[in-house]
Amino acid sequence: MKRKLAYLTAVLATAGLAACSAPSTKVMTDTGEIVTLSPEQTLKAYHWNLVNTIKADGSAEPAWVSSTTNQPLMLTFAENRVAIQNLCNTMNAGYALTERDIDFSQVAGTMKMCSDPQLMQYEQQVAKQLPTATDWNLASADQSQTNAPAPILTLHFENGDKWRLEGKPTAETKYGSQAETVFLEIAPQTEVCPQSGNNCLKVRSITYDGNGVQTSAGDWVLFQPSAINGYTHQNGVHQIIRTKRYEIKNAPAGSATEAYEFDMVVATGKAL
Repeated sequence: MKRKLAYLTAVLATAGLAACSAPSTKVMTDTGEIVTLSPEQTLKAYHWNLVNTIKADGSAEPAWVSSTTNQPLMLTFAENRVAIQNLCNTMNAGYALTERDIDFSQVAGTMKMCSDPQLMQYEQQVAKQLPTATDWNLASADQSQTNAPAPILTLHFENGDKWRLEGKPTAETKYGSQAETVFLEIAPQTEVCPQSGNNCLKVRSITYDGNGVQTSAGDWVLFQPSAINGYTHQNGVHQIIRTKRYEIKNAPAGSATEAYEFDMVVATGKAL
């Protein structure tokens, strides 16, 4: 583990207290269920968006916002890997935790050229700095309370810099269930939903075999325009998309029992 000698001495001296004082996080799912998460579970339960960098001299620099995504650097932790998102390339690294220490492996990822030279330079700096992280801590109010401030993750680095990242619940945290991958075909033209009068999406499910060959298609049904979170339909464009479907536990009578989160476009065109 990477740590400064003074920090190591302090950790050893307070090890018994650290395990007791590490904060847990309470979250409420969309169905009103309250769940208590350990610090490590909290790390995995949120997407972490960089708010600012605090330099060793105490000055603060705002987060770099990608010219491509118009979003700041985001870290997502899962299965002992961290995904580094909202930059130019797709990057990830391994990580290991103790109560206070964090180790990141060398960053790996795609190596495509960025159209923005400054973004490319920043991306290289991120890949170089992340493995120099030494320790981490969480500040999280009770997330089950209305209007609670978002949890804050702070990463400390060997050069004295600190990253402050704000948590946004993952879909698994929001819905309180694990996702099922579902492919949906979206018809090019919308249709009016009889009950609401809205222009609804005409959708059917698609299944594929292990070789990526389509094996079946379901019946056409109508979805409200907002039923697939993150998806924006272009009228006249025919698409197949990949989504993550979540069960909504204890859904009220008459409301949706499943939620869809847009993942990616698989195929698109005027006619498929």
